[in-house]
Amino acid sequence: MDGLFGVRTTGIYCVTGCPSRAARAENIVPFSSAEEAEAAGFRACKRCLPQTCCVDSQGFAVWPGVLSAAQCDGVVASYGDSDLFRSRVVMSRYNFGRGEYQYFAYPLPKLVAGLRERWYARLAPIASRWTGRAFPASHAEYLAECHAAGQTRPTPLLLQYGAGDYNCLHQDLYGPLVFPLQVAVLLSDGFTGGEFVLTEQRPRMQSRAIVVPLKKGDAVVFPVHTRPVAGTRGTYKVNMRHGVSQIRSGSRHTLGVIFHDAAV
Repeated sequence: MDGLFGVRTTGIYCVTGCPSRAARAENIVPFSSAEEAEAAGFRACKRCLPQTCCVDSQGFAVWPGVLSAAQCDGVVASYGDSDLFRSRVVMSRYNFGRGEYQYFAYPLPKLVAGLRERWYARLAPIASRWTGRAFPASHAEYLAECHAAGQTRPTPLLLQYGAGDYNCLHQDLYGPLVFPLQVAVLLSDGFTGGEFVLTEQRPRMQSRAIVVPLKKGDAVVFPVHTRPVAGTRGTYKVNMRHGVSQIRSGSRHTLGVIFHDAAV
């Protein structure tokens, strides 16, 4: 798990080794968790995203304000530009729920490509620890592995919901090669309902439901398929699914950033 520290002079906490923070030793405060740092009044660094350590303890992490309101609005406005997308899915046709989404085509929009590359670098060490395999340091190297295995279709997507729409619990696997974490960014406000929901299916136990509160511009990091959990007899895997509850009013848009590509 990442080590965390706060800097008294800035009021910001970071992951150990964050390139943004060079501080005097007397100004550094060590923390054992993001919750502890925030309870002490420190804000999370927006470069190293230290809240990511929460995926080990609680199965997800929230990154507040990763996109500005203007950036969110720009992504939402792109939904009508068919040249940016490779396919469109109307969810009710496949019993996925209600609403629709479109998969971006290559080359990805600059903003989406940049987020995918930067977030992959932050999450790859966690993915390696979870799976016991060494993921490449760069996303370009990992995509080369996907493409060599026949997974060549881009998977970042833009989802659109209106009143009455919802997304059934599911997993975004797309092929044999799966990066174990993904990110969803809420792009809208002014709607009711539409909560982001996770379920955790634990062996020999009833499933646990998790509702993750998000604001416009916030991102949530969560497992694609399974996550490791430490138990009394060692580490075991729990199965995770995610979805969106029914929208009661307004409209909701989400940017989904998946790091493995899809099989043809």
